Amino acid sequence: MTRARWILSAASLFALWLMGALVCLPHLQRDLETAARDVLSQQSALRDRMGGLRLVFDGQQARLTGSVRTQEDRRLVENTVRDRVRLPAPFSASLGRHLNPVSAVQSEVEVIPSPPGWMLLAADGDHARLLGTAANALEARDLAHSLQEAWSIRGGMSEGMPGTDAANHDEAASVATTLRTMPSPQTSVQAYLARIGQSWQELTLSQSDTALLAEARALGVSDAEWENQVRPALDVLRATQQRQHLTQAESERLGRLPPGYLFLAVRDQQIILRGEVGTHAMKQEILEDALTTFASRRLHDEIRVSAQRRPSGEFGPITTALLPEEGKAGGKSCFLSFSGEAWKSVDWQITPREQSWKDELPKGLDARLLEDDSTELSNWLQGDDSHSPAPSQPTDPAFIALALFGTKALVSGRVAEEAVRAQLIAAVRQAYSPPFIVISDQVHVRGSCEPSGSILNTLKSLPPPPATQIAVVFAVAKPGGTWTLIPMTRELLEAGGLAKCGLLPAGIPAGVVEDLTAETIEQLRLHLPPPDFR
Repeated sequence: MTRARWILSAASLFALWLMGALVCLPHLQRDLETAARDVLSQQSALRDRMGGLRLVFDGQQARLTGSVRTQEDRRLVENTVRDRVRLPAPFSASLGRHLNPVSAVQSEVEVIPSPPGWMLLAADGDHARLLGTAANALEARDLAHSLQEAWSIRGGMSEGMPGTDAANHDEAASVATTLRTMPSPQTSVQAYLARIGQSWQELTLSQSDTALLAEARALGVSDAEWENQVRPALDVLRATQQRQHLTQAESERLGRLPPGYLFLAVRDQQIILRGEVGTHAMKQEILEDALTTFASRRLHDEIRVSAQRRPSGEFGPITTALLPEEGKAGGKSCFLSFSGEAWKSVDWQITPREQSWKDELPKGLDARLLEDDSTELSNWLQGDDSHSPAPSQPTDPAFIALALFGTKALVSGRVAEEAVRAQLIAAVRQAYSPPFIVISDQVHVRGSCEPSGSILNTLKSLPPPPATQIAVVFAVAKPGGTWTLIPMTRELLEAGGLAKCGLLPAGIPAGVVEDLTAETIEQLRLHLPPPDFR
């Protein structure tokens, strides 16, 4: 071969090499990068975990930079690029033959874990709700179980579980600190926030949203999580806290009011209850106790209800110990009780100004009120009939309702005298038991009811029991009157059914009957067969 040919051959080879370097090599590098990214994306363990990874090829040598979240991620990336990248072999693509063209992997990847998630404990007293974001479902489940158990040990009850966000959070290396610093239930509302693995921090609900958002961001809460989870939970706690503050302020205001007081005076077969209490419920409870205790005596209600009296605190128990001693001359007695204190004997034969209770008055209670009441009662006890109490004018009609069905006899209603109530229940038991079970706890004694008079006719005319297990007897009567049988229909058991039927005895409000027979009506609904009932 001549020198010219040698020179021509060398030039041709150099041209071919140069063409490969300028044309084929960049194309190969692009194919390798594409193939490497494809095979990495197929690894389920790396899904959403390669945001910080950078991959380039220098010829057939891979260069990895950036960061991954764990050492396992780094090894998996390196092994995948080194061993699993495939490109078609030259001149054999149609045959399906592929080769691994990666000659080496140069790794400069750093391991930088993503921060752990966060949790919010929104507590209303001993009841708490757990919110937050964990790295995965396993971490969320274990944390929720452990925190619920810790809260329960401290006397509370919790619910809820954190969500998951594997793209932005990794599991905490240890959650011991989070579990150890778990707060205890308080009587008020509280909010606690923690980065998983770190200590809990209490949030001050009185701070602005801007300040609380800054604290939440520092503990890993994103703006979206703040809007969707944290702020709504804090708003609920703030509303509850506001209600608690208002309730506490009202309770403190009422606690500063002077207590109520009651005089109880007995002369012969008559009893006067006189004084001031804070609520109608307190007055009603006192009257019911007195009616039960002194069933055989005439009770006069002179109890006033005043918003200027403390609506709490029980008076001394009303018992027969407040009656005059048997055999004692005069047969009279007088006692005084302040709300929250026991009964004290009052010497009604001396002037009110000389009474010993004047030196023991609770703070804020005006002595002049008690002097006026004491004077009236002393005059009455000493026989001055000009001060005799006017007979009470009951405004509420008394009534009795009776329902017989299955094996039950349900008695309900309201009467003025405990003796009448006892006679009624005894008569129903004698008439129907056995086989009926008599339930009578819905018969109430009310001092505001009209007196019953003789009820012999009512007790002797109880309706006969139903003929079958399915049949129902429902009857209403005024004490002393006759029974009115009301046919049982489904319409009668609906709201307002008694008013629509128009069969109640005159003078008995249908709404009151429905209120006091609500349990009976519910029992009837359960007893009656469904659609084909007539």
